[in-house]
Amino acid sequence: MAMSVNWGFIGAGVVATKALAPAVRSARNANLYAVASRDISRALNLSPSCVYDNYDELINDPKVEAIYISLPNNVHASIASRALMAGKAVLCEKPLTMNYQESEELVRVSKASSSLLVEAIWFRWHPRLIKACEQIAAGVIGEITQIDAAFTYVNNNKDNYRFDPALGGGALLDLGPYPLHLIASLFGSEARVELLKANQDIGASGADLVTTGSALINGSVRFNFNLSFVGQLSQEITISGSKGSIKFLEGQAFTNWNEPSTLLVNDEIYSFESVDAYQLMVEAVSDVILGKPAWIPPHSESLFVMGLIDQIKRSGGK
Repeated sequence: MAMSVNWGFIGAGVVATKALAPAVRSARNANLYAVASRDISRALNLSPSCVYDNYDELINDPKVEAIYISLPNNVHASIASRALMAGKAVLCEKPLTMNYQESEELVRVSKASSSLLVEAIWFRWHPRLIKACEQIAAGVIGEITQIDAAFTYVNNNKDNYRFDPALGGGALLDLGPYPLHLIASLFGSEARVELLKANQDIGASGADLVTTGSALINGSVRFNFNLSFVGQLSQEITISGSKGSIKFLEGQAFTNWNEPSTLLVNDEIYSFESVDAYQLMVEAVSDVILGKPAWIPPHSESLFVMGLIDQIKRSGGK
């Protein structure tokens, strides 16, 4: 049995270069075999075994077993679909696609082709989030009553695709998957979510600069969220319960990467050493490809999140 998976990257932007390439190199079961980019110099900078300036050439390379897609959101569905139909496993950046309908079709293609499809929501592999979920499942804070989540920062790169709604830009699609996957991690994809209110501040480009709102989960849990490209840097997760609370302290709540972090559970602080959750994600996906047991987010949870994004988007302008 093979001990390592040959990965091909489609896209060689900041995340692929700074996060995923080092993660694959450090992973115990992965090899950065190929990179495809329209800017061949970017592909060469990642030092793979081979480079392409055409995405389909990488997809059709028989030595490529898994493909990581880090392109603007509007092409996730089409590129991922071609890769899946070619028999490749696909790890696609969040959000999985532009909307629920595209994601539903992509899942259908994954099942029809028997090809693995995983959304790259990397923070879900972080030991701190896993610990928080375990503590809640054990009843340490009682029944959850409220969740407050925020992901805000100042984004001044107006030339980036994140400011172009046609390319899938906006705070909701870019930042929203993090707190919405938090709901999935705590309640699963069967959770009933009633959106109480949603507000969006639409910028000159047509992309939402701010999306805020609140919802009711399973009829009893209040969920408040704040997503922003113009707010002071803030990442917050606070989970309140009938017997206590959990708060993500030191280290970014959603994007903690290669830095120590802490978790406050009632009066007890849990400390976590520096960890690369991107590497943990790559290793888990590679293990599944190699036929070994590992956790990956089920399709149902990615569909659940895309459904919530669609709902928030529809309600945001009201």
